[in-house]
Amino acid sequence: MKLDSATYEIGQLSSEEGIRMAESEQYPESTRSLDSLREMRLVALLGDLIGEQGKTQAAETLGVSPRTLTRFEDGRRLTPTLVGALERHLLEGGGSAAATQRHRLGMLEDGLRELERLLREGLAALRQDGDAARDEQARALAGLEKRLAALEAATPSAGGAQPVGSGGSGSATTANPGTPAAKPVVGRPRRDYYDLVTAEAEPGEELVYGEAATAVIVQWREARDAMPRTRDALDRFNARERLYQLEIELIDEHKLTLPPTTYPWDWGDRRQEVRRRNELLDELIVDRKLLRLRRFLTFGLWRK
Repeated sequence: MKLDSATYEIGQLSSEEGIRMAESEQYPESTRSLDSLREMRLVALLGDLIGEQGKTQAAETLGVSPRTLTRFEDGRRLTPTLVGALERHLLEGGGSAAATQRHRLGMLEDGLRELERLLREGLAALRQDGDAARDEQARALAGLEKRLAALEAATPSAGGAQPVGSGGSGSATTANPGTPAAKPVVGRPRRDYYDLVTAEAEPGEELVYGEAATAVIVQWREARDAMPRTRDALDRFNARERLYQLEIELIDEHKLTLPPTTYPWDWGDRRQEVRRRNELLDELIVDRKLLRLRRFLTFGLWRK
């Protein structure tokens, strides 16, 4: 009779448990510790399941009889059948942690959809308010122009005043009108590497970079110099976006190297620099959207 009972218990063991039994002969202490942690986890899962669904519904969820759960409550011991049912339940995505996670994700998705709806409505209202404000400013400006024109018409002009530079004795003649001013001849600047962009403008640099690239370089320098003068956080995001876009154009389209680098970038370097600026652009767009959302939710009080 004892042999039959042992044979039945061994037959209930899964292949995974059989492997652990074989390993336990080599590492008895670590195996007992792992088995203890595993059993504690399954006991906690079963307790949560019974507390949430009740004994009958929990038994139906696990695919075991209510009597099996009653024996567990009496002795707080997990049978092999109950262990296998709980592990299957975990593999199928059960457990309070997984259910809570799914519930939180659902609530987060609903909240994001609601925030998106509020943001769209708020932006539409802001556009309407902005249009109305611009119309009001245009009307006020037109009224000021009319008043200024009326004041100028009513003010008598002072006669006898000779305009400056009209040819009096105090005026100085700087050049002979019949002699055209000679334009200085600007040559091509000497460079060690002609694809390095200088931080500041130099005479004749269009002969180095070409007209198209020089125009972009001028815009890039202006955008760089304008960065420290921006005060509003949203303006700083826009200025950085413009700067990154111009740098990508110079690197990718015109194959130029930007300061402070002193040696030209090769194809791999340019590709890496463009990728890095595209990543910065992606982060900037996300941060700017968050800033707009914070300002909308705080009615414009958020200024950081």
